[in-house]
Amino acid sequence: MVDTGLTRSEERFIRWSFGTYSGSNPSLSEGIILPTWKSGPQVGQPRIPASIRDLVARGLLRVAAGEAPPRAYFTPTGIDAVRRMFIKPRFDTQRYVHLWREVEHRLECE
Repeated sequence: MVDTGLTRSEERFIRWSFGTYSGSNPSLSEGIILPTWKSGPQVGQPRIPASIRDLVARGLLRVAAGEAPPRAYFTPTGIDAVRRMFIKPRFDTQRYVHLWREVEHRLECE
């Protein structure tokens, strides 16, 4: 088995976050929009779900809280982990061809 650096639940989260919905192809470069706290001492700050918190702790995502709305972006290590997802036999490359193109384009630019 090939190690992507991502757990199955993290892969599932990425597939869910970047799947094609309503004819739109989300981009890795646009990041993942984070919800914000609506009340309490952290009002207005990003509310970081556990799935994203784990990826941030491992250096695969970084949080940009100064933006409106706040977003989480893949680091170069995170992009490499996404790239390695594509070599797994269970990964549906046809459904996520937009991600494959973006990852390969980033590889060519480096």
